[in-house]
Amino acid sequence: MVHAIPPPKMVDTRYPSSVMEMKSLPLEKSDAVAFGMIALFTIIRLAVAPAFGLGVDEAHYFLYAKYLDLSYVDHPPLVGWAHLPLYRLFGTNELLVRIPPIFLFALVSFLCYRFITAVAGSKSIAVLAVAALNGSFILNAMSLMLLPDCFLLALIFPLVSVIKKIEDTGHWKYFVFLGIILGTAGLAKYTAILFVLPLCIYYILKKRYSLLFSGRMVMAAVIALTMVSPVLYWNLQHDFVSFSYQTGRVLGPSKPSIGSFFTSLLAQFGAYSPFLFILAFYGFFRSFKAKNDDIRLSLLFGATILIFFLYSSLFEQTLPHWPSLFYLLFIPIGVHFLMADGSRRKRIFLYFSIAFSLTVTLFLYAELQAKWFSFPDYQSPFREIYGLPSIAGDANAILRENSNSKKAVAVTNWTMGSRVIYYSLPYRQDVFVIDRRKDQFDFWEKESPTGYDLLFINTHFHQEDVARSFKCQSTEPVKTKDILLNGTKVDTVEYVWCRNFQGFKE
Repeated sequence: MVHAIPPPKMVDTRYPSSVMEMKSLPLEKSDAVAFGMIALFTIIRLAVAPAFGLGVDEAHYFLYAKYLDLSYVDHPPLVGWAHLPLYRLFGTNELLVRIPPIFLFALVSFLCYRFITAVAGSKSIAVLAVAALNGSFILNAMSLMLLPDCFLLALIFPLVSVIKKIEDTGHWKYFVFLGIILGTAGLAKYTAILFVLPLCIYYILKKRYSLLFSGRMVMAAVIALTMVSPVLYWNLQHDFVSFSYQTGRVLGPSKPSIGSFFTSLLAQFGAYSPFLFILAFYGFFRSFKAKNDDIRLSLLFGATILIFFLYSSLFEQTLPHWPSLFYLLFIPIGVHFLMADGSRRKRIFLYFSIAFSLTVTLFLYAELQAKWFSFPDYQSPFREIYGLPSIAGDANAILRENSNSKKAVAVTNWTMGSRVIYYSLPYRQDVFVIDRRKDQFDFWEKESPTGYDLLFINTHFHQEDVARSFKCQSTEPVKTKDILLNGTKVDTVEYVWCRNFQGFKE
């Protein structure tokens, strides 16, 4: 078979045409500034990482490494597999839990720098793009927190690049790269399915049908499907519980809610930094007139992600980090377009947006580290990440005083469950999550709590009337404890015995 060789394209040879091309560049001033900035933020994150406890999602995804499996109810297994070596070697440690996202975001920043350098033909603009990206509040949170999204963030720029390389060269190795990228994305998060549609649309719009329907594309699909086969096999063994779970989150209630839609959008407005939110949408809408293929392809990915999550928000409030790929692409692209416009006002807006966002970000890092500010009782925005080691330690001390051989800690909410299990690991203490919701804990809990003496942990935010809700031989309040931060209450914890637990009351 003879393959047509595409005509050469006129490109600016001063810069790499693709983020996949990792050829060395001379160390120019812009390179030094970009790499220095990336290194500085990485060091700051490493310093801050051990200063506060694990959040809800972090603890939950850490447990993927403890309860190693082919997949899980809410997400594929990559986030657990990636942390497994650290857990096996070093056990529980907040810093080590956060090592993968910290270095993955450093990689994301580097890839963004290479991408904007190629798109804009300017390393100075790429420096500004990296600065803007590292100023986004929620992206900074994702650079610290162990989430499945961390892996998708690191894949989007290489994915855009390899799709272009396939179009430009048709070389088989890029089809292999494509399969590996898609397979890795599928092991990270189910959102990866959204990568397929813009890929297909791009080749159709470019009329490259021979690429889209080639044997090499079939090879790429086989590689991707082979990589995600553990996820498919696990779901086959468990009645496709992950797919029903994810479908329920997308569709939610039968009637759409405009309130949920605007609440989700407003949350993104604040979470990404208000000015960077505007910048991202400016970059998105400007991209419709772009002639650069990298931007056009980014537009297809961004539009797919944006439409999907805006639609989902009509049925259930979406969390700000879910559409993070959209902002990862279009904050830097927005920087490019603002600088390309040459407008003094637009540049002033850009500089202010970056300066404001970086200032707030650094302030938040300082607060996480130093814990300077006091808030009214129970109003601290950091209440979820303080006090859990003490709570788990006190629970273990109470259990040691109980002579019953069948005893365990119990919580009634999955968000507390993940964190209490994590901070109870050093004590080798059983923890049960007792609720009516079917979730991942039903797969991890191999033994029934019936007949156990259960020490229930109630908090100010997650309370349950143990005597009213559960069948117990007797109930016995043990102690109440305030969790203090700078002299104010972050939380209040109550420990209650349920002797000889027999299940839920009707």
